[in-house]
Amino acid sequence: MLRPLAFLSLCAVAAPAFAQAPAIPPLILHLPSSARTAALGNAWVSGRDQDVIFYNPAQIINASRTFGVTIDHPGPGGTAVSVASSYAAGKYSLTLGWGARLLNFGVDSAAPYPYTVDDLLTKGSANGQSMLLTFAGAIVYRNLRIGGAGKFVSDRVSTLPGAPAVVSIDQHAWLGDVGVARNLWIGVAAFSVQNLGRTTAVDATTLLTPRQFLAGYSLSKSVGPFDLSMFGQATMRKDWWAPGGGLEVGYSWIEGYTFTARVGATRPETTREQPIAVGFGLAADRLTVEYAARFFEGTHPSHTVTVRWR
Repeated sequence: MLRPLAFLSLCAVAAPAFAQAPAIPPLILHLPSSARTAALGNAWVSGRDQDVIFYNPAQIINASRTFGVTIDHPGPGGTAVSVASSYAAGKYSLTLGWGARLLNFGVDSAAPYPYTVDDLLTKGSANGQSMLLTFAGAIVYRNLRIGGAGKFVSDRVSTLPGAPAVVSIDQHAWLGDVGVARNLWIGVAAFSVQNLGRTTAVDATTLLTPRQFLAGYSLSKSVGPFDLSMFGQATMRKDWWAPGGGLEVGYSWIEGYTFTARVGATRPETTREQPIAVGFGLAADRLTVEYAARFFEGTHPSHTVTVRWR
């Protein structure tokens, strides 16, 4: 079972820096949703906490019943906040969930739109907000977890007073995600299709986000005093694909207290992103605090912190 993860990680590290993904809006979708996903190569289609609502609505059935808040600082040009939660609702293991993500950022007013994560590494005179709101539901049918989500996404940008250039962007769209997941062998196999919706622009306010496909596998097992979890994923959209994966190792020295170390890799979407990310988590009774660092060429790492309450 280690071979698929090793293959994905090696592909991510070996990916040439100049192979940049086509820039697509909205910008918020290019950032990991939490410290845990950031540290695991953003490979979360088969994940198991409430942030999976942003990757695969089918997996909210297995999500831990916690409320989480994430603060991400991807560079001097941006700060993002993410919240998510889910709860069991009834027959067929019906589970409902919701999530919200908001990014405030400043970029160079001369930078072309749509923006990439690299544009957040230097703060400019254009002030913007990128937002995602999502609501999801999932059921179990014949050992398959099946889920769907509706989401609203938007990008809004305007220049600050006195800026030398004029930028005015206000685009939004209603989109949908569908996903399936199933226990397979000793792990979980999962697949989702994201950004189902309009494919042609009606007017200047229509935001067009290409469809994206996620396929992945995860497994967990105990090795002596340690709990090991491995995650692998392939992300595919038009003119771009990216393998990724991550490993987390947990150690509990007393009931209710656990320390977890994480490392992940993914194929970078931009020229300045580095493929490797690291992080850790500390759970103490009902409170969990997690941290992750992603790295960029010629600049300080981005920092992500998540606090969860059970």
